[in-house]
Amino acid sequence: MPYIISMVCLIVFYILVIANMKHMKNTRLFNYIFSIAILVCYAYVIIWVYRSVGFNDWNFQNTLPVANVSPFMFTSVAIIQFLPQKIRKHFHLLISLLSVGMLLSAVLGCIYNALINYRFHLHFLSDYLAHVFLSLWGVYLIKSRQVELNRKNFFKSSAIIIGAAFFMMILNVIFDTAFFGLSLNGKHNIYNNVLTDNSYLSALLYFVGLASVLCMGYIYSHFISKSSSKRS
Repeated sequence: MPYIISMVCLIVFYILVIANMKHMKNTRLFNYIFSIAILVCYAYVIIWVYRSVGFNDWNFQNTLPVANVSPFMFTSVAIIQFLPQKIRKHFHLLISLLSVGMLLSAVLGCIYNALINYRFHLHFLSDYLAHVFLSLWGVYLIKSRQVELNRKNFFKSSAIIIGAAFFMMILNVIFDTAFFGLSLNGKHNIYNNVLTDNSYLSALLYFVGLASVLCMGYIYSHFISKSSSKRS
């Protein structure tokens, strides 16, 4: 029940923030607010898990930036605002492209934990909040016209996270690790779920899934952009 209540509260919060984005005129200020909110939530998760299980436990390892897309992006927001504009604009668009995936991750996480009747932990809520804040920031970047949404930029921005995942896979082959779950040596997983015994097929499914999430984000961003244009 606590996870269902959390999910409802997160969705209501999400809708309310989007409804009030028209009042967020100072883009530089709110970019910092979103990034700080994400970092605070993410830091709480890391600290809580570390103090609970220690560094070597897989639960803590899954909170690190190399664990997967979400922690990688949560860490990236610490430097995005300080990057040159030519690079920053592509990271901003990437955040918008991941807005659907981040929201779904939070909602589905709540539903899954409710279905298995998992014990409620505050750090889970903090993790879901980080996902929601990143999704909201992506919507805000579109609504405030801080990104240029077209196919060329879509491929450039998508290449950042796909390239990061591919780089992790190469490191995994060299050092026999499992960053992003993209191990080709039997340690593979997709967000801690082993969908197939074949490491190569699992890697293919991972990249197909990531590309699908980015495409959904592209469609969602276009929808947000068009709806914003009609109201202005």
